[in-house]
Amino acid sequence: MLCLSDDPSATPEGAAVREIFSARASVAGILAFEAALARVQARRGLIPQAAADDMAAKADLRFFPEDEWARHRAEVGHPLVAILDTWRTQLAPESREWLHYGATTADLFNTVLVQQLQAAGARLVSQMCGIEQRLADIAAEHRATPMVARTLGRHALPFTFGMKVATWLAEHGRSIERLQGWLARYRTGILSGAVGTYASFGDVGPAIEREVMAELGLDAPEAVDWKGSRDRFAEFGCAVALAAGTAGHIGQEIFLLCGDDLDELREATGAVGSSTMPHKSNPSLSIEVVSRAREVSARLQPLLAWIGIVYERDSAQHGEVLRDLCVGMADLLAMLQRLLDVLVVMPRNMAANLARSQGLVLSEAITFALAGRLGKHSAHEKMKQLARTAQAQGCSLQQAALADPTLAPLLAETPGLFDATSHLGQAAAITDAAVARVRQRQR
Repeated sequence: MLCLSDDPSATPEGAAVREIFSARASVAGILAFEAALARVQARRGLIPQAAADDMAAKADLRFFPEDEWARHRAEVGHPLVAILDTWRTQLAPESREWLHYGATTADLFNTVLVQQLQAAGARLVSQMCGIEQRLADIAAEHRATPMVARTLGRHALPFTFGMKVATWLAEHGRSIERLQGWLARYRTGILSGAVGTYASFGDVGPAIEREVMAELGLDAPEAVDWKGSRDRFAEFGCAVALAAGTAGHIGQEIFLLCGDDLDELREATGAVGSSTMPHKSNPSLSIEVVSRAREVSARLQPLLAWIGIVYERDSAQHGEVLRDLCVGMADLLAMLQRLLDVLVVMPRNMAANLARSQGLVLSEAITFALAGRLGKHSAHEKMKQLARTAQAQGCSLQQAALADPTLAPLLAETPGLFDATSHLGQAAAITDAAVARVRQRQR
């Protein structure tokens, strides 16, 4: 499709996540970091209290002239130096000497990036929990709605639509847990100097780092400098990419089940399906979900490549990759939520498709019913013969079985043997368990 929109994100959810990574938000995070650093250093007698108070009072975008920032960026070329030079003009002359005392750019940028990922990740988890709730509702409603299960693209056995959705629900739940796990593990920044030795702070360096992280509302810092280790960002990308893959999986299944040949699901959007074919009503939302899932997952590769840092640290990384990953995921989740909200289930068509094989999907159940009389192997061979006969003659499996004298007595004793709804196994109970797990977690 052509790109017909100049909007940087497709949904309000994506726009909200993009704002977390905006230039203004990043600058605000940098000013907050510098103010926290100054407060801690003043308490420890490293810089004058008046300077720290001045920085804390002006750690606000109202004291950051953006036109001056643009000029400084063009002049110095260093992103943080340009920001500091711009803000320094707003500080009292005696405060300017103590700005950014002992810190390094990588410490600051990494800490702010962690804060942004925490905020963006929390938004994504919130969206995912909404989707989880919707999936649980659909699964519960259709816990006993019979349909045919398909393996390798072929009819396999009867089960329920609720159980199909329960598999989506469980997979999606694992995605939530993976992202929540990342958010719980990586809740701290870093302030250890150019190569992580605290050389500019001396013996009090670890304490300063710990106190600054506390000022910023982050967890205690890690024991070892990680500016040269980018695996945590790759891990974030993996968690998001896996979640996107699951969203795409759900969208792909819905897309297929919406097809005219199956018609087991429908998207109640009322969207125009074709510019030339008036009868068409395309599954536009499931297409969006599948396409966007692929795009989000494709953004993982640069994050994996970042792990190959040169020596102690290099600058082969760009926050825009993580920003675009998060914005794309927010858009994807919004589309998936909309898809699930308008999804229409067609139980009658599911029942009709279940009956299309004329009972062949019951061959396993009948085999085990026969095994007690014939033995498992003999029963299996007998059912293979009956299935071939039914297919060759174009009759149902039940008709072929009734014509077999060895099976007639068994069929007379078990009149419900060819009722597909009698062979759903534990599908409903499995669905109930999956839904109960979600309900328990969301209390």
